[in-house]
Amino acid sequence: MKKAFLFLIMLICFSFFTKPVLALNLNGVLDAAMDGVKAVTLSDADVVTMSKQVAEYSDKNKQLAPDSDKYAQRLKSLVSKVRPEKGRTFNFRVYLTKEVNAFALADGSIRVYSGLMDMMDDHELRFVIGHEIGHVMNGDSKASVSRAYTISAVRKGVAAQGGRAEKLASSDIGELLSTFVTAQYSQKQEKAADDYGFDFMKRNGFKAASSVTALRKLATLGGDHSFLSSHPEPGLRASRLEGRLK
Repeated sequence: MKKAFLFLIMLICFSFFTKPVLALNLNGVLDAAMDGVKAVTLSDADVVTMSKQVAEYSDKNKQLAPDSDKYAQRLKSLVSKVRPEKGRTFNFRVYLTKEVNAFALADGSIRVYSGLMDMMDDHELRFVIGHEIGHVMNGDSKASVSRAYTISAVRKGVAAQGGRAEKLASSDIGELLSTFVTAQYSQKQEKAADDYGFDFMKRNGFKAASSVTALRKLATLGGDHSFLSSHPEPGLRASRLEGRLK
């Protein structure tokens, strides 16, 4: 994998330096190369730092529920008995929006949308929380950061030649990190996160059967819903977890 990333960056730089030097923004090329190297050498500290930046950006651009809000109070009650996972702690906040969504960042920031809270009962929401924690604990969030850096390298490589892509490449870091928040997970990653959420329910004494009903409810949203683009096939996933109840 690392060799593939390094080959990508070398290919980008080679293609640029075969053109007339005066037509290039060399700083942009070097910036692209540095981002490419960063994608394959990303440390855990880098992941945490970037995740905090994502959380700060998201919190500034979404309507956060104040502590006195009913949604915030409900979420606080739901997670009050959640213990640290292998020494990892988490912070939970609510976004006030009709959108149905939730995401977790590698630094332990978990954000739940009020639209999701409206459609689920307490036990179902706990499963979703456990699922998102699973993405963090399984390393899926770190992989998303690496992909985001690779995308940045490609964009900045194009920007080095000038043109429309230059504005995208030099945009605010929140624009780049939105790729991380909305990253699609593979079926294998979703399966592992579902299993983590299911075990999380049992481990904390919650109603494990609610993991099935939570996914059944998500299945009713329809295939064109934005949440399902990053959390595919909830109906099939529900049937699989239902088998674990027997």
